[in-house]
Amino acid sequence: MSTVIATDLDGTVLFSERAMAAGATRPDPADLVPVDIDGDRTYAYMTTATTTRWAELAAAGVVVPATTRSVPQYLRLRLPGRAPSLAIVCNGARLLVDGESDPVWERQVRRNMAAAAATFDAVWQQGVDWHGRRGFAAVRAVEDFFLYLTVETREAWLPDFAAEAGEWAGACGWRVSLQGRKLYLLPSSLDKAAAVAHVAERVAADRVVAGGDSLLDADMLRAADAAIRPAHGELHLTGFTAPHCRTTASAGAAAGDEIVRWYGEQTIDRPTSTASR
Repeated sequence: MSTVIATDLDGTVLFSERAMAAGATRPDPADLVPVDIDGDRTYAYMTTATTTRWAELAAAGVVVPATTRSVPQYLRLRLPGRAPSLAIVCNGARLLVDGESDPVWERQVRRNMAAAAATFDAVWQQGVDWHGRRGFAAVRAVEDFFLYLTVETREAWLPDFAAEAGEWAGACGWRVSLQGRKLYLLPSSLDKAAAVAHVAERVAADRVVAGGDSLLDADMLRAADAAIRPAHGELHLTGFTAPHCRTTASAGAAAGDEIVRWYGEQTIDRPTSTASR
């Protein structure tokens, strides 16, 4: 039986300084490996335990990153071990094959977006308006697929505004996701789950394992044969459950260690004689 691991990255297996604070104990600096460096700034880390296990999964060829990061944000990552041959980026808008975007998948994504949602330009103009009127620090586009607004610090008014923005977006065939200091606006048709299903079919996998921490991961977790989420993040705050989805005992970076260890148990440590769908 062949298995693929579709895993979110930020907040699931790699962590910013801020995200690591979600756990009861902060990792020792000596136990942290920088994996996202841009210029003189480090944006995210893995623990040494996670890097070791990730390298094993990568060597086995079973891991498929599934991230909301843009192509440049993903490609600058220094993930341990062999680079995954397939990666889902831009929340499913792009499928990278050995680092290059698959044009066939992109055409399908754009057809789905055009059929089911308001145009990117229309939503961008609304985002620019909110940026100017509501005190956001910036509004940024991820190509012409989706956009996000940021604040300098997590503001008390942000959750209420996210709910209001969600009502507006829903009427346009879009949705919102509040992740820390970022408020994402994405077409409802743009989802990691569809891209994961495509990858599983492409590699003839008959079992999908998935992990993630945000509402943007929810459908991917529901569609998987087995799933895991950390005890922090959007899914935890909203009480997400599914019969086949477990929750880590830990939060913060320790949850990342737990998740990657569980991935190994589901794949490279899994006895083939007892595997079942």
